[in-house]
Order: sequence, then C-alpha cells, then structure tokens
Amino acid sequence: MAKKIVFLHGVGKGDEALNWLAGLNRGLKSAGADEVDASAVIAPDYSVLLNAQVSKMKHPAVTYKGKNDDRERRAFFRRQGRIERLLENSGFATGFGLRRLPDAVVTPLQKAGVHTDLLKQVYNYMKSEGLRAAVLTQILKSLPSSGEIILIGHSLGSIIAIDLLDHLPENVHVSRFITIGSPGSVQILHEKHERILKRFPYARVDDWTNFFAPIDPVTAGRGLASLFPGAQDFRIEIKPASNNKFAHHAEQYLAHPAVGMLVADALHPPADVPVTGVEIALRIEDLESDALFALSFGSRVASKITKKEVAVRYEDTLKVLGDEFVDAVRQRLPQGSSLPTEVEVLARGQVPRPQRSLELDEAIRRVVPMSFSNVIQPYEIEVGTAQVDAIEDFFVDLGYTSGHGRKVRDAICDVQKVLTEGGGFPAGRMAIAAAGLALIAAGPIGIAAMGTTAGAAAITSGLAAFGPGGMAGGLAMLSGLASTGAMVTTAAATLKGAEGPPVSDPATLAIQVAASHALKLVGEAPDPHLWSMLTTADGIVSGHINKLSQFSDPKSPQLVQLRQTREAIGRLMGFAADKGLGFKAIT
Repeated sequence: MAKKIVFLHGVGKGDEALNWLAGLNRGLKSAGADEVDASAVIAPDYSVLLNAQVSKMKHPAVTYKGKNDDRERRAFFRRQGRIERLLENSGFATGFGLRRLPDAVVTPLQKAGVHTDLLKQVYNYMKSEGLRAAVLTQILKSLPSSGEIILIGHSLGSIIAIDLLDHLPENVHVSRFITIGSPGSVQILHEKHERILKRFPYARVDDWTNFFAPIDPVTAGRGLASLFPGAQDFRIEIKPASNNKFAHHAEQYLAHPAVGMLVADALHPPADVPVTGVEIALRIEDLESDALFALSFGSRVASKITKKEVAVRYEDTLKVLGDEFVDAVRQRLPQGSSLPTEVEVLARGQVPRPQRSLELDEAIRRVVPMSFSNVIQPYEIEVGTAQVDAIEDFFVDLGYTSGHGRKVRDAICDVQKVLTEGGGFPAGRMAIAAAGLALIAAGPIGIAAMGTTAGAAAITSGLAAFGPGGMAGGLAMLSGLASTGAMVTTAAATLKGAEGPPVSDPATLAIQVAASHALKLVGEAPDPHLWSMLTTADGIVSGHINKLSQFSDPKSPQLVQLRQTREAIGRLMGFAADKGLGFKAIT
C-alpha cells in the first residue's frame, strides 16, 4: 500500500479547493520532486465542528500504551539528526529552536489573540474535551486501519495532529510528521487545560519537524521544542500574501522547498549508492581515518561497560556519531561517487575494523589519547573503567597481542593514579585551568592543547577537507566525532617525538607521560623530548604564578587553578624521573 499524505487544516471553513495541495506541489517541484494528485492524500474536513457546542462525547481510546521505550526514543532522535543534517545542508531552512521574542512581549499579544478569530478556535479546541473527542473521532473515520502515512498539520491542525498521535490505529505508522505555522508554543492555550500528548509515541513516529516563519503572528516566531521534546524546530522565510503583511496560510508554508524536500524524502526514501570499488581512489582523509579509529575504539569501550542500560545508550550514541560522520563524508564526495569502502561498512550499521598496518609505537600514540578523552564528545556518559579496560582487546584488533594491550593499559593506570592519589585531582574527567585558559579534558584533546600553534594548525587543516567553513564548518558537520578525529590527529602528531611549541596543560602532559611510559614498557623508545616538555611547562606555569601573585588576591580562582596545574606537572615530573623517563633518558 502506497503512503498516504494526511493533511489536517487550520481554523476557518477548511479547504475544499485543496489550495494546500497546490502549495505542496509547488514545494515538491521546487525541491526537484514529482507532484502528487488528490488520490494520494487524505484531508478530513472537521470545520463544521469547530464552532459547534459539543457537551459530552466519548474520547477515542489511547492506542499507544506507556512502556519503557528508551531504545525507541534514542532511535527517534537518531533519525531526527538525519533530518537536521538534510535541511541544514540544503540551505532551505535556517536555525532551529529559535525563540525570537521574549515572553514579556509575546504573552500579552497571544492573550489578546485568544479573544479574536486568530486563536479563538484553537483555544476552544484546547478547553473543550467534547470538541476534542468529536474532531478526533471524525478524523479517525477517514484514516486507514494500517500502513504508513505522512502527517501534516497546519495551525490548529498542528494541535489536532499532536493530539491525534497516541489515538491512531495501532497498525498505522507515521513515517514523517510535519507541523507548520503551529500555535503550540502559546502558553495561554495550555493553562488550566489537560495537556495534549503527555507521552510522545517514539516507536510510532519516525521523526517530527516543525516549521515556523518569523513573520507569522500565530507562531510569534517561536518553535515547539520547549513544550514538546519530540519536536525539532526550523525557521523558514515565506513571503506574505499581496494583501497582507503577515504569512500564515498553509499553501505558503507548503510551497517552501524545505517542506517539499521533506515530503519527497518520505515518499521516496533515498537508496544508498552501492560501493563499486572504483571510487576507492577517493581515499578518506587523515581526520576521517582517525574518526573511524575512534569509533572502533568506542565499540570496544561499549563492550566493557558493566551496566547494560549504560552500554546500550553508549552504543546508540556511537550510531548517532556514525550517522553524522557518514553524512559528512558524503557531502565532500563528488556527486554520483560511492562511499569509500571503510565508510560504507559504517553506513551499513557495522562497526569499522581498525587498520592493522600501524607500527606498535604509532598504535600506542593513537590509543593513549583516547583513554584520557571522551570519544563520544559532545555527549557525556559515565563509563567507569571501561575506557582503559577496552585497551587490551583493542590492541588485539590492531594485530598485536593482549600482552601489549595490558602494558599500555597499565601505563595509563599508573599515570592516572599518580595524578589522583593523596587527594590530588579527581579521577576520570579533569577540569583544570592552565595559564588562565580553561581545560576540559573530557573534550577533544587537540582543542584542549589550546596554547599550541601546531595543535590549532593540525585541527584546522584536517577539518578543511569538509568544505566551506573550515574548522567551524567541520565541527558543525561532524559534531563530536570531528572533535574526536582532531583529538587523535593532533595528539598523535605531538607524540611523535618532534620538539614543538611548549604545552602547559596537564591533560596533554599526562598523555605524553603515559605514552612514553607505555612505549618503554613494550620495549620501544620513549619520547626524548618529554623531560624538556615537562620542565618547560613547569617554568611557564610558575612564571605566571610569580607574576600574578604580586597583585592578585592570594586565593583568586586563577591562582588556585595555576597552583593545581603546577602540582599536577610536579607529580608528572616525579613519575617520569622514577620511571627513567626524565633527564637520564635524555643523556
């Protein structure tokens, strides 16, 4: 059975002339898609009920029962991520979740609107349980008992559509939910009334996109996400009618290419181009390779998380990051090209295997930074010791023995212990300020090494591969995964033994010490510049302390942070000396 487009109209007398469909076909055409005819749509007319006095009527049954749908909810937001990237990359829609006007300005206008035809019928629908029951019953009579639908609600119709979601027939699935010109953010409509849609049916609805125009008085330039967590807001520019300075009509919204593109995408979902192997010459960039490396490591981390719920959530987060990564790679490929083989594996939902061509010292330089970092940035999940526990198996994945992995893990644990024992710094994610600049070790290490020109250059050059916008554009497209890729690239570069600009933040220094310690444990040469790096960092931080302490308050936050940083550096220097990584290693 072909998907049906279900359109729920707004206030007034309905739309017998199907002007909304004419608008949608203009939108489809502007998005390069075929038009649809009236036989492909369902447009219930309930206008006669909107001004009727309906005292009592049995409400349709709630068909989406409350259950533990955490997995479905995360899958829903994963699909939402695809819609976000689709619209942002198209350039048809800008921003999301914007609240352009403050409550102090909007609320009086919307209260006044409730007493006019503008919002009166919406208000009546919200306050009258009998009217809601009558309208929903009328709509349900025209819907199929099973199959997939694309549900579009305009103005009041968006409120009715939201209300309808948990009353749909059990075998009806909403493959796309679009609301346009919705007054759902008008707070006065929800006051003293039973709130619609208390529980969003994540397993029933694939995604929910809400479009609003800044010159639409019904929306007041506001989206729905603040009241409905399932909604994803996008602002579009639509032209007002020739005789009106405002824009709110359904055909105006539906004629927009952003709406047309989403409807076309739901009617004809894109099929992945199969990999042919011919385009393998379009090799992945270094940053992309490092991001795949981090994803592979992340899958091993997930396998070591002891709490099942946390492990599942971590795996779902990796899938979201993988989706973003695949889409970012697609964006830079020439039209018609297939994905590189490594990325195609990820696109099919499989865990990419790490490359086995790394020399042992290079493998150590890549793995150590990830053990100190959050590889699912910008998401944060507490995983206990899973990141270090994963190292042993990950080294086997890299083609080395579990013994190599154990020695690297032990080296990392040794350094973490020296920083945390005796009331030092908190284990796990550190938050220390170095040289007056905040360091968040839970974030990307390449960016955390904020004082280094080489670090910034490595990140910028790596992200330049992802098109316009350079570093900012790359981060926007790849989200946390770009940060992770930059972290691996930059940290690995700074661990190769070449003397570079001075680094004074303790997280980067801890990585340097742990890597050198691990290299020595497996019989490889440690970094000959490590001791010089540590003593230089100690001198830089001490110099700042000496200068600031002459004038600042003794317990000023900056001085406290600098003294903590110097203590961390001192502990690392003592550890390096004890393990033969200090001055003797140089001589």
